[in-house]
Amino acid sequence: MRRFCLSIACVLVACVALAAGTENDARAEAQEEALFGGMPADEGRLEVFGFCGACHSIDLVLQQGLTRAVWEEVLVEMVRDQEMAPLRDDDRRKVLDYLEKYYGPDRRARNSGNNPA
Repeated sequence: MRRFCLSIACVLVACVALAAGTENDARAEAQEEALFGGMPADEGRLEVFGFCGACHSIDLVLQQGLTRAVWEEVLVEMVRDQEMAPLRDDDRRKVLDYLEKYYGPDRRARNSGNNPA
């Protein structure tokens, strides 16, 4: 009987820990969503958020809807005129890929809450 009770107790502890973990995961996910302002989770999001959001509101970036070529011009201008540090090639590619995919002329991310329709 004692083993049975111990087994039941272990199962209950595991269930509570799993439930708490799920709750914590959901809370962390909600915090991350709020931090990134609805930016779709994908490769390049952190780089866009970090490099662009370091100097101005990320909303300024997310409302644009530019082509990749224009985004490239914007990066050149930010380095040349706004004292942004030049991006390493890998970071530049990630930033441009992300902006092209989600904040290009078709604005796939427009329903994220940050982009006016």
